[in-house]
Amino acid sequence: MEADIQPSRGDLNIDSAPATSHPTPLNGLAQHRTRNVLRSTINSALEAETLYPLKTSIQSQTSSQSLTGEGQEVVAAASSSIMFGKTWNTHKTTPFYNFNLLQCHIYEAELLAFIVANARNMSSSALVQQTPSGMSTFTTGNRQFPGQIDGSGQNLIDSLDDPGDITGIEFQPMSIDDTVYMDLDEETQNESNHKNRNQSSLMISITVKPKGKTREQVYFCAVILDKSNESRDISVSAAFTHFNLVLLKAPAVIGHLLIQWLEKKFDCKICRLLLQSYELRRIVNSSMEIMYNHAQGQSVKKSRPIELHYTFPDGVSGLKSISVSLPPDEARQLLVSREEGSDSGFLDGIEAHCADSMKIDFDRLNLTRAGCSSWYIASEGKVKIFPAISEQHSLGDFVHKIGYCGT
Repeated sequence: MEADIQPSRGDLNIDSAPATSHPTPLNGLAQHRTRNVLRSTINSALEAETLYPLKTSIQSQTSSQSLTGEGQEVVAAASSSIMFGKTWNTHKTTPFYNFNLLQCHIYEAELLAFIVANARNMSSSALVQQTPSGMSTFTTGNRQFPGQIDGSGQNLIDSLDDPGDITGIEFQPMSIDDTVYMDLDEETQNESNHKNRNQSSLMISITVKPKGKTREQVYFCAVILDKSNESRDISVSAAFTHFNLVLLKAPAVIGHLLIQWLEKKFDCKICRLLLQSYELRRIVNSSMEIMYNHAQGQSVKKSRPIELHYTFPDGVSGLKSISVSLPPDEARQLLVSREEGSDSGFLDGIEAHCADSMKIDFDRLNLTRAGCSSWYIASEGKVKIFPAISEQHSLGDFVHKIGYCGT
């Protein structure tokens, strides 16, 4: 076991990985109709400085399609592997009112229209223009939008290229649990199946093609279903879909507009999730129990070490943080060697050992970041998940434990 005492922030790297999944562009009918609406409304918005020029036309279009059943097509499920290798900003949300997976294509057109109509009103002075082909275009005016903060506390700039075309928006059901999610079929349109048709997490993909480049940039929003609500009486909450987490991998301008649209569309409230020290400890302890509390199993010698980052309270001079690095095999030995009946957690054992050797009272320190071969998580609400979680843990269990926080 090694303990590295540092006078500054730790070096847990929770940087983002390039996206490799590309959603299919909007279907021809939705794209054609959206472009026609955009041509007239964007011009009037630029002249009249209207805040929400597309509200009336989109509501009319949605009502017409809902009555005729148009847009209620089979929706293919997204793979949960999209969750891997990206730095997600976590948010808590209240349940969505009147959400229907069968209307995904309608939601795609509405979200595109909302982004185009409102991006120019952002405080960052983002503007939206139209290309000759009718695609919506972001023009940042050579200004960068604030991006994500990595594990070492450095501010990374994650900006939209100037300019870029939104080439696709896609809503897909997604299962993050071990069960296989089946694509929606016509039977789910029956009233008796109302409970089951929305019992899935949701992945929203927004594709932007920068001008002068061949590679598209894909941004993501994962809306996670609250599994703790499965036992509730559906007759009481039939109009609500109980999502509880919104995970964003997108620049600030895209993420802000996406949250605005979700709140207005589904009458919900979405707030940034900041993890308290005790909540972070609970996630780490439970995950380590699952991953390493067994005498035999898959070799973990080549796995990256477990990393813990603590900060000192205000008023302590000299030291600001401590990083502890622990090989996975030692973590296993620590857990399996506990006295029978002991309820001490993984972190209790690590901190007791470090307190003995370093003469530091860990009860006064705050755990702010933790990581292993399956995940990294930070108190500022950032999480990065790796494919190894499928072998050592469970993607669904880990994400749902985060969902219990902030309540």
